[in-house]
Amino acid sequence: MLLMSGGTVAFVLRDRWLPGGTASPTTGPTAPTGAPATTGDDTRPTATATTQAVPTATTPAAPTLPASVGTVRLDPSLDPVQAPAVAAVFDTYFSAVNSRNAGAALAVMDPSGSINQNDSSAVRRFSDGISTSTDDDILLLTLGPDSSGKGLLQARVTFRSRQDPGKGPKGRESETCTRWDVTYSITKPGGGDYRIWGSTSAGNRPC
Repeated sequence: MLLMSGGTVAFVLRDRWLPGGTASPTTGPTAPTGAPATTGDDTRPTATATTQAVPTATTPAAPTLPASVGTVRLDPSLDPVQAPAVAAVFDTYFSAVNSRNAGAALAVMDPSGSINQNDSSAVRRFSDGISTSTDDDILLLTLGPDSSGKGLLQARVTFRSRQDPGKGPKGRESETCTRWDVTYSITKPGGGDYRIWGSTSAGNRPC
C-alpha cells in the first residue's frame, strides 16, 4: 500500500528578486516584475511515496511442557496444557508438608475429599502424620481420566519420604526412608482450581 506523506511534499521557489524591487545581477533575460524567475529545473511540488509493511498473521506457538514446576518434575509424555497446573498443586502440597504447615497442605485439598476438614480430629491426625516428614524426588508420572469416579483426573505421583522412627508406613513404622507410588484423584470444585481429593491407591517400599 502506498501512502502519500504530507511531510515529504516540498515547494521550491527560487526568487531572483531582492527586497525593495531591485533585481540581482543576471546574465540572462530579466523576468517581468512581480513574476517569479524560473530556471531549467522543474520546480513543481514533488511527493515522495513511502511503502508501509502489511502485518502478516502468525500462528500461536504450541505450549511446551516444562521439565519441572517448583519441586515437582514432569514426565515428558504428559499433556503440556493440563500437567503444569496439576503439578503446581502438588508443588504447593509437598512444600507445605515439608514446612510442617498442615493448613497450607489442606488448602489445596478438596473440602469434600478424603479428609474431612470440618473434623478437628481428622485434621489433627493429618497434622501429626506429616509432623516429621520431608518429601523429595517428586515426579508427576501420569495424568488421565479418573476411573474411580471421585474426580476429573487421576495423577500418578512417585516420591521419597523421610520421617522419624515410629512415623513410617503401616507395618513398618520404624522405617525412616520410604519410596512411594501413589495415585491421586484430582477434582476442580465449582470449575475453579484443581484440588487433591485424596489417594485411590498407594504402594511403598523401603529406600
